[in-house]
Amino acid sequence: MTTVRGRVPIPGGARRAHLREWRRESLWLWPALAAIGAWVVGDIAARDLRSFTLHQGLFPTDLDDARTLLATIAAALLTFTGVVFSITLVALQMASTQYSPRVLRTFVRKPVTKLALATFIATFVYSLTLLARVGTSTGPHTVPQGAVGLAYLLVMASVIVFVFFVNSTVRSMRVSYVIEAVFEETLGAVDVMFAPASDYRHVQEPSLQAVGTRVWFDHGDAVLAGVDAHHLVELARRHDCALELRIPVGTFLTRGAELMEVHGGTPPEAGAILGALNCSAVRTLYQDPCYGVRQLVDIAIRALSPAVNDPTTAVQTLDRLHGIMRSIANRPDPSGLYVDGSGSVRLIVPVPGWGRVFDLAFTEIALYGAGSPQISRKLMATFDDLAASVPPDRNAVIDAQRAWLRNEVPQRSSLSPDRVLTPDALGLG
Repeated sequence: MTTVRGRVPIPGGARRAHLREWRRESLWLWPALAAIGAWVVGDIAARDLRSFTLHQGLFPTDLDDARTLLATIAAALLTFTGVVFSITLVALQMASTQYSPRVLRTFVRKPVTKLALATFIATFVYSLTLLARVGTSTGPHTVPQGAVGLAYLLVMASVIVFVFFVNSTVRSMRVSYVIEAVFEETLGAVDVMFAPASDYRHVQEPSLQAVGTRVWFDHGDAVLAGVDAHHLVELARRHDCALELRIPVGTFLTRGAELMEVHGGTPPEAGAILGALNCSAVRTLYQDPCYGVRQLVDIAIRALSPAVNDPTTAVQTLDRLHGIMRSIANRPDPSGLYVDGSGSVRLIVPVPGWGRVFDLAFTEIALYGAGSPQISRKLMATFDDLAASVPPDRNAVIDAQRAWLRNEVPQRSSLSPDRVLTPDALGLG
């Protein structure tokens, strides 16, 4: 009996990851909740803080002065928010043209960005709500000093958050920060896909029966962002069949594309299968570490373009790609097989192995950077380190890439081969 490696999917793991990814990508969620909360607090403060008095010289006691202060705060915060984010987005857009347009997502995903927008919106909504209540629900001559004082505190909070936001935004426009942010996120996705050997169990190799039915994508164009493996395994177990996904995560889907083949048993409803596939308008990273590698490679080859000519940035990117490959150097290639509690294979998903990720990480950088001594020396040092770290059966792809580099670099450089092919972890250090 031939045995293969299969994994038992974690219940709810994919759905939690998809929800977490949606929450991180949503720029409107925090501001929307902050606006609702500010409206509620403003209404309560106008009624319940009427008798709360503060220092007479600190806040206005005259009704007209209070309304003027609140109107000034509301107008200023709305204008301030628009100007700050407009200028910031323009600056980030200009910065992204030097790296990759896909790295703008790191700005959207940062908590401080959402916190700043939420704080500014909350201050505006609270001041506007209180302005509508002062002199009406508070009485014709009553100034709720406690409520006005809270508006003042929100303004101070907005100033403090603005300082942190500017500091964070300036950092996020530095290429080293962008590279590190993509690297850390990619490592998380790598841990999900390239599970350690202890997560697998030996099961009988599936003998797939004739295809009972096929499932087609019948929605608008989208990208397959993730797969709820646990839901599909349970669905296949109930119908005593095996499901085979025909496309890998990260594939762009057009209407009518073949998604799934059902082997044996009773075919589940197409809607139940489609409900376990997470589709989005753009490619995401939470189940697709190759997309993170793709972003790092894009930064490197853009830095190597004649218009930018920045091989040092490419070397920094190679450091992170080296780290990603080292993190999976001794992990088994994912089998793509998911089993139920009895050990029967119920789901087959196409997944990349070591060779594919290695090719994605280094082939294009070697192609565009073979004429740069920094890149060739850094690549040789990386290949030597990886060759000493991986199992022997994975050395073939490294040796092929190294041999190509040794043949190509002398043709592109006027320097001696010894100078441009000497391994150097610093590039040209």
